[in-house]
Amino acid sequence: MNTRDNIYFRRYYMDHFRTQYEKCYDQEEYYWGLEPASFLQGLLDMTGKDPKDLKVLDMGCGEGKDAVYMAEKGCQVSAFDITGSGIRKTKLLAANRGVDINAFVADINDLHVEDKFDIIYSTGTIQYLFDDKIEPFFHQLKSMVHEGGYVYLNVFVDKPFLPLPPDWDKEEKMWKTGQLFTYFADWEICDMKEVIFECNSSGIKHYHCMDTVIAKYRV
Repeated sequence: MNTRDNIYFRRYYMDHFRTQYEKCYDQEEYYWGLEPASFLQGLLDMTGKDPKDLKVLDMGCGEGKDAVYMAEKGCQVSAFDITGSGIRKTKLLAANRGVDINAFVADINDLHVEDKFDIIYSTGTIQYLFDDKIEPFFHQLKSMVHEGGYVYLNVFVDKPFLPLPPDWDKEEKMWKTGQLFTYFADWEICDMKEVIFECNSSGIKHYHCMDTVIAKYRV
């Protein structure tokens, strides 16, 4: 792909991807529901710190259910998503729950964050990284997390025996089994796993395979 085609593709991606999720989130109901991820409390506990002392970044926060949960626990939370409607609902949910969140629109492919965090958290987002943005993204993580801080990431992985989900976006990219873990070779691996699970996000039952890593940054 030449430079001009690459620029065109990325503009198309930005417009199409935003439009898809803007439509999902621009509804009164919450597309992903309001129940926070079941593992979040365990992640907070893993740090061994009072949540009030934790600065957290939620990358690709969607409509904010996980970001708001961590804020309710006392964390200082920043959260971004590529969609304006997602951020509006994140702010609305935070206001309704009586917590403060620094929520803003941003694209994981063009990330500029000057602050440092104790937890960097992202679920279902990094498969949208462009190929040439993957290495810089993981390099940047080290400048965004405090020494002794934690990163939680997951990504969908390709399995030939699982059909593509009915709501799979062509902008998404399946990773290979174990690929995510290779970017944390010089971190302390606290947990890593691969699971196949049932999902009904499109209203049609389907299955995903997902790799997850929790890593601690040590120097």
